[in-house]
Amino acid sequence: MSIKLLPYPRQHVVPSPTHKNEWQINELPAFIELLPETGELPDGWVLIRATLLCNGADRTTRLLVELENGEQFPVPLTVTLKGTIIELVQLPKNSRRLLLEPMQSIGFFQLNEPKIKAVSWLERITKMANRVTSLYRTHTYARLQTAGLHFYIPLLDLAKAYQIASLFRTYSAPPNYLEWLEKFDLLLPSDRQQIIRQIKKWRSHPQFKVIIFAGPSANDLLQQTLASLEKQLYRHFKVILLAHKGSSHGITTAYLQQDWLSITELPTRGDNLAVDALATADNAESSWLLALRPGERLAEHALFWLASEAIKHPDAAFIYSDYDFINAENCRIDPVFNPDWSPELLRSTNYMANAAAIRMDNLARAGGLMLDSPEPPDFHDLFFRCTEQLPSASIRHIPAMLWHLHDKRQTVRHPIAQEAETDLLAERALALAPHETADCPCSQCTQADDPVTAHLQRLGVRATVQPLGTTHFHVCYQLPKQPPKVSIIVPTRDAYEHLFACIESLLNKSSYQNFELIIVDNQSSEKNALRYLRQKARHPKVKVMEFPHSFNYSRMNNLAASVATGEVLCLLNNDTEVISPNWLEEMLGHLGQPQVAIVGAKLYYSDGRVQHAGDTVGPGGCANHLHRLIGRKDPGYCGRAQLAQDLSAVTGACLLTWKHVFLQVGGLDEHNLPVSFNDVDYCLRVRDAGYRVIWTPHAEMYHHESVSRNKEPTPEKLARAKAESLYFRKRWAHLLWHDPFYNPNLSYVRPDFSLSHAPVIQKPW
Repeated sequence: MSIKLLPYPRQHVVPSPTHKNEWQINELPAFIELLPETGELPDGWVLIRATLLCNGADRTTRLLVELENGEQFPVPLTVTLKGTIIELVQLPKNSRRLLLEPMQSIGFFQLNEPKIKAVSWLERITKMANRVTSLYRTHTYARLQTAGLHFYIPLLDLAKAYQIASLFRTYSAPPNYLEWLEKFDLLLPSDRQQIIRQIKKWRSHPQFKVIIFAGPSANDLLQQTLASLEKQLYRHFKVILLAHKGSSHGITTAYLQQDWLSITELPTRGDNLAVDALATADNAESSWLLALRPGERLAEHALFWLASEAIKHPDAAFIYSDYDFINAENCRIDPVFNPDWSPELLRSTNYMANAAAIRMDNLARAGGLMLDSPEPPDFHDLFFRCTEQLPSASIRHIPAMLWHLHDKRQTVRHPIAQEAETDLLAERALALAPHETADCPCSQCTQADDPVTAHLQRLGVRATVQPLGTTHFHVCYQLPKQPPKVSIIVPTRDAYEHLFACIESLLNKSSYQNFELIIVDNQSSEKNALRYLRQKARHPKVKVMEFPHSFNYSRMNNLAASVATGEVLCLLNNDTEVISPNWLEEMLGHLGQPQVAIVGAKLYYSDGRVQHAGDTVGPGGCANHLHRLIGRKDPGYCGRAQLAQDLSAVTGACLLTWKHVFLQVGGLDEHNLPVSFNDVDYCLRVRDAGYRVIWTPHAEMYHHESVSRNKEPTPEKLARAKAESLYFRKRWAHLLWHDPFYNPNLSYVRPDFSLSHAPVIQKPW
């Protein structure tokens, strides 16, 4: 039966003022009441069908079933990438109202042709079985096992198997962190037995030195840290407690009698603690150092996993992991699932916290801990010194929660941050970067950029560092005395209004002037567009090329690149518009750094929401934009929407690259990828050639996404899109399950940094 729609509550959901059949969500939570035309809800198993198209950052959908007594219970609804809802739901007999929550973010949505009908036992079993069996054709059995879908589950409990299978649809509700921990982070007795057996098989055993900085006095927090070390499954370690001379560290007699614990007392001002004193007689190439503060804990398998990584990768000299926080209620909260090694992200923030192990010979070459008191070192400075001379292959990332940090953030938050207490997205970023202003006068801020500045000076990098708070930074790289010429390539067809805004903003807003503009016209026919192109062809910086062939984005850019006179190419869509006058200086600064060959910008939709903050490969099915549809000032996941960083790819809507690299790898693939995925494919080929791809949030543009092209899905366009997608998937199949800059514990079904229902992690036991 058909369904009528009624906003609930009305002030949260209103009809869109511009589009028919579209609704606008102004406030959360927001629901649409589903009213069957008969006025009565069926009971038992029902099938709900609809097409739900959402334009919001969080597209998690759920159904609230309200009973006659007023009680409500939620039912997760899963939605495919194309917006299809086909869901079996069991309704109690006393159900009186169905409330659909289309998404859990501000934005727009369309709900088309919603229907509900009762289903028979046979129809329910058939539909459940079809959803479950389809997974076995598209996913490995190991991945299904990780999600809990063992081969016997459909036979014993088909409804449960159906529920698990639904989690693999694009917009299924992600687990919360507590659910994720219970399912994927607990060690079973069998896991411990396997780990112990594995340790016995090793011929060599890396040694660990764990430094604990006790501070002026110790308390229960120190006992918690020592307890976590006592539980380590890997026993080849020593603990050195650094305490003030004469202080009462409060360690129990039981710990003092342990042969793995020793106490080093230093005067209040102390002497430098030499690294050789920590290394003692151990082989520095097989000895590692970790540093902890009181209250911080290691997972019981942490040292084992670190040792396994060191054995598996003998050249490793620096290993870091993911981490979370332990709050006052002893609960684990706020997980930080890190990317693999990203030197640019480390310049933007110490994304590793102190969750790292450093090989002792590497630490010695880097100058040691540089301690003059039993206080923790500046880990940002320490990690810079220990990584800046290492090849990237020697820096390893373990995608597992091995460190649990003590949550002290409520007591150190900056007064400026209090204004954002009610903003949940800002709150998440403030946990890692409490300040929002770059001109904060407090001494904490004025000294915060010292490690980054010192690091750049050691490497001879000419740059200034702007603090974005106490822990986030904007590195502004200086350009050479003779900055390179940039050839900006803009393919176009008609769309005069957007072409005008794009070209005029380039010519009038850009502060960098050493550029030429190559407009590639693909058979424009509109009078205004043709008149404008003739006018601009007379501009000294502008060249107009004709492309009298069917649309081929890759070929148009390749032809323009072949006649470009600049050392640098800028691929730019005709529906973009400059926001940051210094966008070229910002991007060129990154492009001038060692091994950097591509730089991307931050792009916004016309309404100010983020359209592109870098690309990821694999999550979402193929290649997708990160942080899409979040607000312009929203920090994104762990602040990454506001931080420059290494990524796998960036969009060709605004992409800067060296011309010689573009020619070296053959430009864009005009044969296999004439329209889609050619920019991502180019980035991946460039990375395969040994170069880096950088995304910066400090070069900003509007992108009125593909408004100049007809989006009607003709059969020819659908066939072309399918062929390009299949080619891309086959060409880059080895990356689709591991984008190095998107943690495998995060969802690869929806590219929004939500937690995965089936993380693909290779455990070392």
